[in-house]
Amino acid sequence: MSSMRVTLVEDNAIFCFLFKKFLEDYPSRKIDVEVFSDGKKAWDHFLSIKDAPNLYPDMVFIDINMPFMNGWELVENLVVNSFEFIHTAPIYIVSSSKSSLDIGKLQEYKFIKEYIIKPIDREGIYQILDKYNENLL
Repeated sequence: MSSMRVTLVEDNAIFCFLFKKFLEDYPSRKIDVEVFSDGKKAWDHFLSIKDAPNLYPDMVFIDINMPFMNGWELVENLVVNSFEFIHTAPIYIVSSSKSSLDIGKLQEYKFIKEYIIKPIDREGIYQILDKYNENLL
């Protein structure tokens, strides 16, 4: 099985470090991790690869509360600009926010797989990856 490209959009450096470490240690498949510290950096990256679908992520994890461009703004930009991977790559919102407004916003974006409340541990991440890889078989 080829390597998998996972994108994390998150401003918390400790969460990014742990998340990246968990993915690098994932035993079932090699994972290439792209980490962006805010929605604007991720947006600029996605714009730069818009015409290169082979560089699209296989899975995306997005925090909500970030500087410059929050997670919802990033998701909306992906929708408005017709990025096809939003319909093929599982997208997860990963946030410490338990706000009913944030959780309710999922209804606007039916393609978002799940709203995950932090903290998320190695086992939780591996369950998501295992489920994704099982669906490929």
